[in-house]
Amino acid sequence: MTKRGFTIIELVVSISIITMLTVLFVTNYHSNNKRTDLIMAAQNLVASLHLAQNNTLGLVKYGGSVPAGGWGIILNTASSSNNSYLVFADLDAPGTSGYLDYDPSAEGDISSGARLITLPPGIIISSLKTPEDSSIGQAQVSFLPPDPQTNIYNSDNSSTSTKLTIELKEAVNNSVKTVQVNFLGLAEVID
Repeated sequence: MTKRGFTIIELVVSISIITMLTVLFVTNYHSNNKRTDLIMAAQNLVASLHLAQNNTLGLVKYGGSVPAGGWGIILNTASSSNNSYLVFADLDAPGTSGYLDYDPSAEGDISSGARLITLPPGIIISSLKTPEDSSIGQAQVSFLPPDPQTNIYNSDNSSTSTKLTIELKEAVNNSVKTVQVNFLGLAEVID
């Protein structure tokens, strides 16, 4: 009578195949999670732009009073702050708002109503572009009541623009998602 079963070689080969499949699955799963984080970060950026616009339309108060210049969002590509952005209140009177007047201690106070949004780990703001400039280091989008009129400020040369393209990048796969906002206040993920 012969005994039926697996030989040691068959067991080693079977375990090796199972191990390789598990490693491939886990690696692919991790990669997909990072892509999902990037997609969610882009959608959250669009939602934050809409939040600033809605705060302006709804005359939401900042520190007890409605900000004269409405609400906005400030973005930066510098390595020290490219993993977050700020929804702020523009306290300057209408017509005088702009990047040069932005005061982070007064207009970006979290306890008064501003919001600091931190991107998921490994995701950064890699690029800010306007039609006039190929790449800029810092930009501000603000919504001036009552319309709200959309103002896009390029902090590098203190000029206004009609469109801002924001690229978010994740480090694992080097995937990029692009968010665009125009002078009408339309914000969307374009790819």
